[in-house]
Parts: sequence; C-alpha cells; structure tokens
Amino acid sequence: MGRAKGAIARGAVALLCVLIAGTSSLRADTTSERSSSILIFPKVMAITDGIHPTVDTVIQISNTSNSMVYAHCVYLNGAPLDPRFPPGAQNPPQCQEVDFTIFLTKQQPTHWVVSTGRRVEPSPTCNLNFSACDGAGIDPGAIPPMGDYFTGELRCVEVDSSGAPINGNHLKGEATIVVPDGDASKYNAVGLMGLNTGASSNNSDSTLCVGGGLSGDCPTGAEYNACPQTLILNQYAADASNPVIDELGGPNSAVRTELTLVPCTQDFENQVPGRGIVQFLIINEFEQLFSTSTTVTCWGNLDLSSRLYASFNAIFNEDFLGSRFAQTRMTPADPTQSGFVGVAEEFHVVPPGSPNFTRAAANLHGEGQRPSGDIIRLQGGF
Repeated sequence: MGRAKGAIARGAVALLCVLIAGTSSLRADTTSERSSSILIFPKVMAITDGIHPTVDTVIQISNTSNSMVYAHCVYLNGAPLDPRFPPGAQNPPQCQEVDFTIFLTKQQPTHWVVSTGRRVEPSPTCNLNFSACDGAGIDPGAIPPMGDYFTGELRCVEVDSSGAPINGNHLKGEATIVVPDGDASKYNAVGLMGLNTGASSNNSDSTLCVGGGLSGDCPTGAEYNACPQTLILNQYAADASNPVIDELGGPNSAVRTELTLVPCTQDFENQVPGRGIVQFLIINEFEQLFSTSTTVTCWGNLDLSSRLYASFNAIFNEDFLGSRFAQTRMTPADPTQSGFVGVAEEFHVVPPGSPNFTRAAANLHGEGQRPSGDIIRLQGGF
C-alpha cells in the first residue's frame, strides 16, 4: 500500500509539471476548514418514498462570528424526471430550486433534516429520543421539507438583513448522510471565501463573481475566491477488494465509489442550470495514464462501479487499470464552461453484491485557480 501511494505521488508530481507549467499560482481557493461567505453542499440526499433504499441528510451550519448572520440558501434538485430510471438524455435532471433564508445569532450552530425541514417552534422540547431533539436550539427561520425524493445540492450565501450578498466569511457547514440502520458518512461543506481587499469586494448585487478577472458581468473583478482548476481523488479502483479484510482472512469484499460533482456556475435567477464537460485523467500504481470524460448538467452523481454506463465506467475498474489504487484528476474540458466542486463517498461491501456495506465520505482536494472564473446568479429583488 505504501508503494501504491508512492507511485501515485510521483505520478502526480510529474503531471503537475506538465499540466500547469507557466501558471503563477498553485493555490486552491476553496476551503473545507475555514469559515466562508458561500457554502456548497454537493451531495444532499433525501429518499424516503418506501420504494428506493432510504437515505437522508442532516445539514449543520454555524455562525463563527459574534454578530447576527443571515444566509440565503437554495436547494437544487438534480433528481431525474422519472426517478424509477437512471438519468440520461431521455431522463434529464429536474434542476428545480427551492429558496429560503436563515438567520443565526452570534456563535450559533443550527441543524435540520433535509426530508422534513425545520418548522419555527417557540418552545421546542428535547429528550433522549433523537426525533424529539430535532427542533432543539434557537430557530433559524422556517426551512422547507424536501419531500420523499430529493437528490441534489444545497448552496448558502451570506447576506445582510435586506438579502444583499456580503463578504462576511462567517459560515461553516457539515453534511451527514444517514441510513436507517445507523450507518452514516460526513463531509464538510465546500467554502468560497469572500474577498475584501481593494477593488475585489462585493458590490452586493445578485451576480456573484467567483474568481476570474474583469468582465461585463464582473466590472470590478472577483468577489469570491475561485473554484479550483483541478479536483483530485485518491481512490480504490472500482470493485477492488479491501486489503485489510483480505489480510485478516475475512470474507470477500468490494469497494465502490460514488463521485458527486456540481458546476460552480449556476444561474438561479433565470433557472439555467450550470453545465460542463469534465475531463478525467486516471493514474494507476504503475504511473500509467488513462482518460475519459463526461458531461455534468445541474448535478451529477457518478457511480464509478456501475455497469449501466460501461463506456465511461469501465476505465475505473480494477481489471482495466491493473492496480488496486488510483488517483483521478478532474478538470473542465472547456475553460469557458463551468468549473466544478464535489465530494466522494466510498462503500465497502461485504461480500460483493450484498446489501451489507459501510460508507465514508471525503472532500476532494483542489488545485489551482480557474482563470476564467464562474458566476452564481441569485434571485434579485433585494
């Protein structure tokens, strides 16, 4: 396993020299650890319809400042028009949005369950029953329930009391994906920090300039740090076995990975979903290179082990790669289209093909800045 990591690291260094020669900065501007002005939760699941496997998500958002903070939030439903069938050209994502606003007192954390939302309750009760504790704490405002089938993203932007965007950098967030048996996986929200120096400050209109330079949409330049030029995932090859289980003589195992990507550019005002082609460069343990690409519109959740899309997914399989571990580097194929942020979730299945699995989510590594920048358009009127 150490040799695998070493090979992948050497391959990454070599590719770094080739892919970004001549660039002035290698700094990734998104953060999963520091408070920010924009929070993106790439993978939000709420499926409680009794037909599909049940899964839900708990959202946590905290105000890290000593003053009142407001946030305008948007759910974007990326579920296919007909959830009974896989997404595709004939079954595109719904791309429907739901807006709401929350307010947090100084240093206040809050939480809610996506499927049920959160009502305003003047006197919430809490006891040892988890469901009775769900509304505890100071109410952040009414949060709408997303019903029995939602798969998509949540995006929250720090605003002032009038609803105008500001660069306060006071928001921190986490998402926990849970299933009925108690298994869960957790990741940090992707944060975009607001810029507060010189001309790069927020003019408080509904067009949010994420990285990039001067343009017609962004006459004063960037208002927020840029989305990364490259996303990096260190992973098991699809359907590879877990070496720890193998070493201990346990039952056969298999590891599959779901990769969730959302476009940085989203036009909520005109209801035009972000779209772009993602180029994948996969490096196996022997520093051999493989490539593929796919288009993400609105929201994409890619099961790298799925047999439904053999032309895309086969390249991630252990038999194809010839190694148990790999590193995947993702970049926009067209620099004029949207950048991406995302999250990965691993499922360790014992034995292969069974419903018995454990899950773990992980934030993707980011590298570099998108030179052309991205645009987020909110509903105007403030």
